[in-house]
Amino acid sequence: MKKKLILYLLSAGMGLGVMLQQPVAASVLQTVASAANTHPTEAKYDKIMQKYANGLKAAFAEKDDKKTVTMVHKLNDEMVTALQGIKPELERWIKGMTEKDKEAFEQRAETKPYLKTILEIMFNPEIGKRIENNPELKAALESSDKRMKEMGFESDDADEEDID
Repeated sequence: MKKKLILYLLSAGMGLGVMLQQPVAASVLQTVASAANTHPTEAKYDKIMQKYANGLKAAFAEKDDKKTVTMVHKLNDEMVTALQGIKPELERWIKGMTEKDKEAFEQRAETKPYLKTILEIMFNPEIGKRIENNPELKAALESSDKRMKEMGFESDDADEEDID
């Protein structure tokens, strides 16, 4: 269960390779209300993921694929380094969660701005074409999945949730 929750936490930033199980709810009121209940570790994670999502958005705004690849590699390095820095704290936080805490987190996770940004990128047909037509770009995005797995952020059933 702990690994599955960590996977859920990190799935939004894993190279666009893992889909979330629940739809995104876009409610400003929920976002504002949930911010008051944000655990300090969650806030750290949110900051890392927001930076990653904003970076991906900027990388794909760049029309030169070589520059995009360079930007994605840099983003991956920064995200992995930042997550490694909070990994023990993240694991302690998740381990200490009650079922009610986990449910509340899942509800908050659906309204995270970075999740919306990542999903917009994932489902953008132009970006999809660019990724499929450029193996180097596809590999750059997939490398974050691999690096997350190397850090231990995968569940036993992660393969069932991957989209190829």
